[in-house]
Amino acid sequence: MPIDSRERISRWGGHRANSVSYRDFTVEEIEEIIRSGEISAIRELSRYYYRTNGRYRNVINFLSNLFLYDTLVTPIYEIGKGSKTQIIKAFYNACGFVEALNVKTTLARITREWLKSGVYFGILQEHANKVTI
Repeated sequence: MPIDSRERISRWGGHRANSVSYRDFTVEEIEEIIRSGEISAIRELSRYYYRTNGRYRNVINFLSNLFLYDTLVTPIYEIGKGSKTQIIKAFYNACGFVEALNVKTTLARITREWLKSGVYFGILQEHANKVTI
């Protein structure tokens, strides 16, 4: 049975939300968004899939947490510049500063947003009564 692309039922792998900003896309709309390359429409489509499609969300979450974002603070000592106590104090201050940045969480969040709204990877496929991207 072919897909009636005028239907706006949630056949995209998600469920209807009670959100004002929620909207389904027809197959023609998705194809047009992909062809047009219009950034704002692609971002809206990506955010839609992130909200409604578990696989898409899991891939983005996986990719955003793929990097460990480990940090390393290395003291640099120049002969004649500062005492051992000053260097140790500056080192501990630098470590505290880096720790306060919460690098792992912050960079994972930034990467997740970047993937949701800056990059699109996908292929539109129709199978029986489903459309997947």
